[in-house]
Amino acid sequence: MIRRLLTFAVLAGLLVAATVWLADRPGSVTLRWEGWRVDTTVPVLVLAMLALMIAVNALLRLAGAVVGGPGRFLAGRRAKRTQAGYRALSDGMAALAAGDSRQARKLAKRADRLLADSSLTALLSAQVHSGADAERHYQRLAERPETAVLGLKGLTDLALKQGDKAKALELAARGWSLGGTTDGLAATLFDLQAGAGQWIEADSTLTEAKRRKLLSGADLLHRQALVALARADQAERDGNAAAALDFAQTAHRADPILVPAAVKAAAALHRAGKTRKAESVLAATWEAVAHPDLIEAALALAPKESPLDRVKRVEKLVRLNPDGACGHAALAEVALAAKLWGQARTHLEKAVELRPSAGLYILLARLEREEKGDEAAARDWLMKAAGAGAEPAWTCQVCAKPADSWAIACPACGAVDSLVWR
Repeated sequence: MIRRLLTFAVLAGLLVAATVWLADRPGSVTLRWEGWRVDTTVPVLVLAMLALMIAVNALLRLAGAVVGGPGRFLAGRRAKRTQAGYRALSDGMAALAAGDSRQARKLAKRADRLLADSSLTALLSAQVHSGADAERHYQRLAERPETAVLGLKGLTDLALKQGDKAKALELAARGWSLGGTTDGLAATLFDLQAGAGQWIEADSTLTEAKRRKLLSGADLLHRQALVALARADQAERDGNAAAALDFAQTAHRADPILVPAAVKAAAALHRAGKTRKAESVLAATWEAVAHPDLIEAALALAPKESPLDRVKRVEKLVRLNPDGACGHAALAEVALAAKLWGQARTHLEKAVELRPSAGLYILLARLEREEKGDEAAARDWLMKAAGAGAEPAWTCQVCAKPADSWAIACPACGAVDSLVWR
């Protein structure tokens, strides 16, 4: 604003100065043309030329307005149409996020009709449609360099819904190779590679995902533990004990609370003659998460020890995590085998208090028979066992089917890292 005022003041000053200068030096000008003669002064000639220039400029502006009017009118209409299209696109995304698919589909059609570039609405259109329609919209996104990764991620998700994991893996790998940072692409590609047993490729994906800052923290470490665990299994099958031990320990270091990693590392250390270190690995994981597989692994370190020694071994673990029901149940069972009736009863009652189950009632029935020969009391416990809930087991979070033991992929549906203890 100040600059404009200064400019105006300078120009006005120059104009006044020029006017005064011309007034002091009027002079005369004579024009002859086609027999005509015009006599005038210099100031009058200058003013006439200025008036002519102003008139010509006005005529040119008027002509431009007449000629360019239709174009500006059409451009205004296009601008309004585009603005309405963007508004429909934005509202459609909001409706989709709110779960109103019907309204989102309606707004997607409106945005597609209003916006000249259909690629702008392809994502919304793909998300509100299904089957071939969605695939067509995602394909349009995949054909444009700017949206190729987004389109390939969408096509990957469609292939997974159709159960075509091989196609999904190929599409995800294409999107990843383009340097994609789309949310969820790294995890999807890793799961597909893991499900296909491509552990070296899965490891490379994790390394690149870390570089791109798409995976980090506990999630990244857990996935790295899964890779190391799978490679430990492969090394065992190949008869390479040293590699199996190295991978198993890597898995345990990456995720110390992953029970299968601790069990695998302890077994490998025991085979290598490092039983004390194996005990330390199991104890560290048990302290964080009580699990019966850890008890079983601890007992497997000394299969020939006496019943009393087995009681002492389990006691050490229970002291580290006294809130684990499975620890008290395991201690009661080894106490039963050692005929330590009082200790067995104490820990069975504690386990029932923490988490009652059919297995605990069966052990109580066994205790009544072995300690007192009381069949009536045993039958009472067995009746309670019949009405108790199922024992905890490795269960798939995707298909809800139980598994006999933990595996990287669910034996029933193939979902990666889906088994949880419950």
